[in-house]
Amino acid sequence: MRQLRTSGPGLKHLPFFEALAEAGEGTPAFHAATAGLLTLRLVDHWVAIGPVMVEPESASVSSARAAIMTLPANDPQREILIGLVNTMQTLREVDVQPVLPRIFAFAGTLERRGSLALAVDAYECVIRLGEESFDGELLIDSYLRAGYCWRALGSLPEAERTYGIAEKMAKRCRQPARIFRSRIGLANVAVARGNLPNADEMLGQIALESSSARCRSEHAMALHSRSVVAQRRGDLSRAVCLSYDALQIMDYSSERDRVLNDIGAYFIVMEKFDAARDALLVLEATTTLETVRSNAQVNLLALAARSDDRASFEKLRERLDGRELLPETSVNYLIESARGHWRFGQPDLATVLLERARGLAKAHGLNRSLFESENMLLEMATELHYVSNQTAADIRDPAAHVIQGLRLMAAAVAG
Repeated sequence: MRQLRTSGPGLKHLPFFEALAEAGEGTPAFHAATAGLLTLRLVDHWVAIGPVMVEPESASVSSARAAIMTLPANDPQREILIGLVNTMQTLREVDVQPVLPRIFAFAGTLERRGSLALAVDAYECVIRLGEESFDGELLIDSYLRAGYCWRALGSLPEAERTYGIAEKMAKRCRQPARIFRSRIGLANVAVARGNLPNADEMLGQIALESSSARCRSEHAMALHSRSVVAQRRGDLSRAVCLSYDALQIMDYSSERDRVLNDIGAYFIVMEKFDAARDALLVLEATTTLETVRSNAQVNLLALAARSDDRASFEKLRERLDGRELLPETSVNYLIESARGHWRFGQPDLATVLLERARGLAKAHGLNRSLFESENMLLEMATELHYVSNQTAADIRDPAAHVIQGLRLMAAAVAG
């Protein structure tokens, strides 16, 4: 049995305290944050003080169990947290190895629900308690997931630092797939900062190396990220084809969801609205991720704005207005809302939304979105209007096979 480093629990899990402060007392969000906080603090005290903290008569155990039981019976967090407490009570001595995978699983449920700040806290709990010689793979995966959450939250320096640690650890542990994932994460940070040439070069090399190493999922992830770069460089047909190639070899459902969402977004910009609807229809029918669902709804809003469907635009605005979104999603929502209001004859409201988008993008270092909002403001100020030069149909369209494939997928979902 490994010996643990022990230290006082200190002030940890600040994101959970913040979530409690923001949630109304007695709400589902309040109960969920309370259960997670009390369980993670129980782990901290168990590690610092010893098995006495999880004795049956322990007040800390009673409080944690009572909080967990307020969660719905079908909530996966409830089962994970109960299992976490049971595991600590079963062990005669403090041994975190059986506990860490359960904390990681808890972090995963938080991430899937879009509670990324809480997910980071849980992943960092694994990182803080684990040791590379015993828990190498789990630690690397925790760094990778935390890096993704930091990037999605707009904290790019933290994301870069976390991905860098994951890469170094993966090299020491001789884990090629995890090395590729770390490097893809670093490239995606470069994309978010607007350094597209460097990111494209990085991802091209990763795609070649991961394919040669037969790392199928990592190859798919590199292709998907390259599609994002192609889109941001204005090569939409290439972006669609790269995404579709990634979709064909992607093994993980969560990653497939993100690829489908991006394909839908690309087709919206290309004004291939039927193909965009097919992609988003498949996504709406299959996704289990709240963050992906929110992105899909923002893309549906963009589709309604660009196709002059005012009724759908207003309906989606009502559904999304006031909802807590991730920074990049929120910026995109503001930009697409502004686009719709501009097209529907409300330039003053569009200007207000674009100013908000510009401020949010600047605060989070989202340079592409910053440029997009500033360009739209300039266009509105000079009364320039976007005119698409694309033809409605072109049998030589490089994305034609993608459109056909999505139509078949949508038909299968509709069933």
